Amino acid sequence: MSRLKENDPAARLKGHARRKLRAMGSGARIKALELAFPFQVQLLSGPRLISASIEDLVVACLVRDGAVYLPEFLRHYRELGAKHIVLLDNGSADGTPELAANEPDVTVLRTPAPYKIYKDVMKRWLVSRYGRRNWVLCVDIDELFDYPFRKDIGTAGLLRYLNRSGFTAVLAQMLDLFPQVAITKSSGTTWRNEHRFYSLSALERQPYSAFYGESNRAPPVGLEVMHGGIRSSAFQVRALLTKHPLLFPSQGITYLHAHHVRGARVADVSAVLLHYKYVAGFADRVEAIVKAESFSMNSREYKQYLRAIETDSALSLYSQTASELSTVEQLLDEGFLVASEHFRRELDRLQHGA
Repeated sequence: MSRLKENDPAARLKGHARRKLRAMGSGARIKALELAFPFQVQLLSGPRLISASIEDLVVACLVRDGAVYLPEFLRHYRELGAKHIVLLDNGSADGTPELAANEPDVTVLRTPAPYKIYKDVMKRWLVSRYGRRNWVLCVDIDELFDYPFRKDIGTAGLLRYLNRSGFTAVLAQMLDLFPQVAITKSSGTTWRNEHRFYSLSALERQPYSAFYGESNRAPPVGLEVMHGGIRSSAFQVRALLTKHPLLFPSQGITYLHAHHVRGARVADVSAVLLHYKYVAGFADRVEAIVKAESFSMNSREYKQYLRAIETDSALSLYSQTASELSTVEQLLDEGFLVASEHFRRELDRLQHGA
């Protein structure tokens, strides 16, 4: 727009009107997708309806070709104390639905909806459908949720604390874990044991309130929004690492997509999403996603991954800045996670039976 038009009130008004019309059109399109989507979901196995209360956790996951992750995924979330696990399969060709079929605590659904168009719609549907009167944890198949002092408080204790404190969401930081060897040589059988290293050297941080403003209510305990990390230093990808995966949706939260929510009362303890992105087959998955351009912005992020792998077929993310993950609590000591004094006092009270 020329400087003359910038100073022309009529031109500014027309520009505002065009933007508003585009937003209205986008909103109508999204609403139409959301109304159409439930009719594209098929139940494959497990109960369609899940009875859960305010003290229960249901895990919901949108998955495609997650067979390599599935056994450890189920084991971890059972250990975490999930009452039920819901998998929405979106076109797997590796037998993922069959592997999970007939598990008594797992519901397997299928949808042919195009991921590029329906990704956020599918996750919003999972959150609203399976978080009506209970806590819902919406994660990807390569993400294992964990939090400080889990072994001391347990998930039942955490949910009681959140309910008693009036919180409706828990923030989590994604932590990319990688092996010592080249990511193209990593095993697909012992991946959790191999992928135990991480680096915090390339993180960009800003205060939570500066990023979200008045969209959510967060306590003044040092919560942050983070970008970058190893994906920035290795692939020049400025990924947003902060998510809100654990929610009580019926308490006024608007789930926008995996990273953003609105209307949440955010807890004074943060969690971690242990992210196993570079497990065996990563290069093949990247190439397929780039070829299909099935992700947002024509898979631009994945084109960065592919470029780095093609430049160095022996690409390793391990360096002198890497640390080995032993406990979630070490992430507290390093300032990656937060646990308020109030949370710690409640934890101590619980441990001593007060």
